[in-house]
Amino acid sequence: MAPRKTELPGVGTKHTLDLSTGEELVVVEHRSRRWEITRLSPEGEVGQSLPLQPDEASELGRILQRGSPEREDPRKQMLFEEFAIEWVTLGGGAPLVGETLLGSGIRVRTGVSVIAVLRPNGSVPSPPPDLEFQAGETLVVIGLRDQVDRFLEIFAPIAPPE
Repeated sequence: MAPRKTELPGVGTKHTLDLSTGEELVVVEHRSRRWEITRLSPEGEVGQSLPLQPDEASELGRILQRGSPEREDPRKQMLFEEFAIEWVTLGGGAPLVGETLLGSGIRVRTGVSVIAVLRPNGSVPSPPPDLEFQAGETLVVIGLRDQVDRFLEIFAPIAPPE
């Protein structure tokens, strides 16, 4: 009964759980932090989709967690309620391509921190200020939710449409 996780490029992540009834419960976590829950029949028929905003999804998670004997560490819960971590892939036309971390002013302009840069030839944790961003790499940023939203607004378009 372990869920299957599938990355949906440009959309987010799909989590699929096989239910004891033969149905599947599909949860899509969009990059924009909204959620969608859909039920699929054993025949593959799609049921009504239920969209959830981030606060609604968090509350649903808390409700479902109450039935679990394991309690989440309150520090972790606070981290996920207050902070957002986003993986952002730079497309060829992204405004950050060719800029350095320091020169881009990401932290000053948005408040987010770039905690890693994922490159095809290896990752760069805690990137130095002179690191130059390149098309095709993924930035891992962390900040308050509104700061991450501001980052996405200022530096969009990030990745090419897929």
